[in-house]
Amino acid sequence: MALTQDDLLAISQLLDVKLKAEIQPIKNEIQSLKSDVQSVKTELLAEMQALKAELLAEMQALRAELQAEMQALWAELQAVKASLEAEIHKIKLFQENVIMLRLNTIESCYLSTYERYKDSTEGYEALQADNEIMKAIIMEHSERLQKLA
Repeated sequence: MALTQDDLLAISQLLDVKLKAEIQPIKNEIQSLKSDVQSVKTELLAEMQALKAELLAEMQALRAELQAEMQALWAELQAVKASLEAEIHKIKLFQENVIMLRLNTIESCYLSTYERYKDSTEGYEALQADNEIMKAIIMEHSERLQKLA
C-alpha cells in the first residue's frame, strides 16, 4: 500500500498539530523563563544603581572627612611652623645680643693678655741675658774677693 500525497499531507498536518501541542508548553516555559530572567535583570540593575549611589555618597563623605582632616593637619603644621620660626628668631636674638657680646669680651681679654705676654716675653729674654751677664760678673768678683782675702 502506497501513501498518496494527500495521505502524506494529512499525516504531516497531524504531526504538526501534535508537535505544536507538545511544543506549546515548552514555549510557554521558555517565555516564563525569559520573563523571570528579565525581572531578575531589572532587580539586579536597580540594586546596582542603589549600590552605586550608596558608594558615591560614601565616597563624598570620605572625601569631605579627608579634606577636613587635611585642613586640620595643615593648620596644625602652620602653627608648629610659626612656633619654630618664633623660637629661631629668639635664638638668633640671643646669639646676637648675648653670645656675640660675650665672645667679643672673651676675645678682647685674650688679645690683651696675648699683647701683655708678648711684650713681657721680649722683656723676659732681655732679663735672661742680663742675668747671665750678672752671674758672670758676680762669679768674677767672688773670685777676686777670695784672692784678696
